Amino acid sequence: MQTLKQKYQENADSEISFTSEVTYERTRASNKEVLKDDALVETLGRNVQFKVQGCTLYAGGNIIAVLKTKEKAEELLKEIQDRSLAGADRSKIKEIGFAEKIELKDEFIDASEIADKDEIIEFIIKGTNEVKTHVIKSGESFWAISRKYNLSLSDLEKANPGVNTERVQIGQVINLIVPKPLISVKTVETITSVEKAEFEQKVEFSSSLYKDETSIRVKGIYGEKEVIADVTKVNGIETGRTILSEKMIKEPKTQIIVKGTKDPPPKKGTGTFSYPARGSITSRYGMRWGRRHTGIDIGAPYGSSVKASDGGEVIWVGYKGGYGKLIIIDHGANFVSYYGHLSKYSVKDGDKVYKGQKIGEVGNSGNSTGAHVHFEIRKNGVIQNPTSYLK
Repeated sequence: MQTLKQKYQENADSEISFTSEVTYERTRASNKEVLKDDALVETLGRNVQFKVQGCTLYAGGNIIAVLKTKEKAEELLKEIQDRSLAGADRSKIKEIGFAEKIELKDEFIDASEIADKDEIIEFIIKGTNEVKTHVIKSGESFWAISRKYNLSLSDLEKANPGVNTERVQIGQVINLIVPKPLISVKTVETITSVEKAEFEQKVEFSSSLYKDETSIRVKGIYGEKEVIADVTKVNGIETGRTILSEKMIKEPKTQIIVKGTKDPPPKKGTGTFSYPARGSITSRYGMRWGRRHTGIDIGAPYGSSVKASDGGEVIWVGYKGGYGKLIIIDHGANFVSYYGHLSKYSVKDGDKVYKGQKIGEVGNSGNSTGAHVHFEIRKNGVIQNPTSYLK
């Protein structure tokens, strides 16, 4: 058996262990039946089973691969790290390791289980042998490709590390398989960055504003701070950071908010109307360009406040043809008012509003040639001249 073991170890270039039990019994036999030397070794070889010594690679308690030697396994782990860090500035990296607990154990195993490092490394890195790609065509973007293949944009980005998703080129090959590595490379690097420093906010109160109104008296300004942090990444994706130090470079400026204390008027129609925005009338009610202009246009800076001309209930908030973004308020007594060409809404359908409450912002939506609010008043469904009601 010792001769057989030596022969198998030479062939396998590794330690072996017989798994078959060999027993000896005294018996009678003729000279022809007695096997000697090479013949005996050959016969034993056909009838005994053995395992070879290899190195089993465990990650997180799971068997990932079996390699011939511990040195081969260590080479595999080193190559996995090198591929993951390709293009990275290693001078900034203070720790390189793995996210999983890695163990290397010398074990006797079937020779067929031993893998070649170069054959299994891609599988370990990607978690699959599947290959699926897409060639960029004219007009295509990462977003369009993600929709086409029912992939999330983040998954498509993970499948193509190092690719500039904002500047893909015609003919560029994009990977569609999201990697799920069996072994993940973990790094810790010290990064210095300049970040925004949040400003404080103080509140003052004023009886000149209604209780649900606010205004900014002093606009806050962000400061800047230098932050040094240890950033932990797994497969190049940040998973956590530990702040080591912060140094203020530019002090932030406190923002001062003014809140109203005055009770608002009743949220119902008063029968009188006020101008919905501050500005000059740029187009009046009546005939204009060969057709009737159904309201007045008040020119005002884009984004400035539009207020309810009278109290009532909001019955329309949305886009409506040439009006663009439109709000309609029912004031009761068969009066409604229209506010068109807005840029933003501050109310929704069903809201009760009081006279002078902000409902939106001046815009240029719909059929409009500049920033303004189109204002209409209707009574019993009939268009009125707004200037006859405004005070």
